[in-house]
Amino acid sequence: MIYKLMDGRRIRVVPLRGENEGTFEFETYHVTPAPEAQRVTDSVEYLSGDDAESRISALRIGNAIRFGAVYGGGPQLAHTGRPSRAPSRIAGALAVVATVGALSVVTSPDAATPTHLSDVTTAPVLTPSPTHMTPYRPTPRPSTHTTREGVRATLTAIPSTSLATPSTRPTKRHPIAKAPADIRITYYRNCTTNPQPCIDAGALTFYAGRILAGHNYMGYQWLSRVPVGRTVRVISGPMAGTYRVYGHLVIPRQGGAIPAFAGSPALVLQACEGSGTGFSLLHRI
Repeated sequence: MIYKLMDGRRIRVVPLRGENEGTFEFETYHVTPAPEAQRVTDSVEYLSGDDAESRISALRIGNAIRFGAVYGGGPQLAHTGRPSRAPSRIAGALAVVATVGALSVVTSPDAATPTHLSDVTTAPVLTPSPTHMTPYRPTPRPSTHTTREGVRATLTAIPSTSLATPSTRPTKRHPIAKAPADIRITYYRNCTTNPQPCIDAGALTFYAGRILAGHNYMGYQWLSRVPVGRTVRVISGPMAGTYRVYGHLVIPRQGGAIPAFAGSPALVLQACEGSGTGFSLLHRI
């Protein structure tokens, strides 16, 4: 299967056989005008298990088309908020329509092949109706209806102290979860080519050359609100080093172009905040 991306690149997905059964080869290439160089390979990846399924799902539902042109250090943000359920709802609706159509085909009678009683192995037994119909008479039951006769019991007065009094204070907003006191990032996935499947799988994900991003509803909501002056240590990977937070940025959207970060941060921590996106900006020390 070959998927065409918006920037003209192609991704060719080939399932491997033999000893590598269950592994998929993802070859990214682009087509050139020259006949002698119709295919120029950019990279080849080998994924299996959940990683392969996530990558193929992303290509099928269009994530690769939306984000394929930008995750080589490009100008677009990965989504770190709750993903839309529209694709799954549309797929569910199509499945229901297909099921109803299939049932209508199975249960439709064949007008050209009439059914005769002689073709039936056991004929139905018909019970003749009785000559005299006996009207239905329900069995009487004791009445549970109450009357107004007699003295009514006196209601006990409810003390005013037990009644809830409406509060005049506004509802307190729940703060974003606090960042750990000692932040040591020991593991993250390097998914620069296509980070969205890695983020959707619940991993802290590196992309765009300096951004570490995670879904706010998967435990990474603190990334965008690390206090100024806090030290962050990245233990391994391409961003290994020690950093210090010098500022924050919040934009009122999710996805789209990566904003300009003041102060030229060496590391950016990203998570969604409500319907927007927040960032912690860090310098290397």
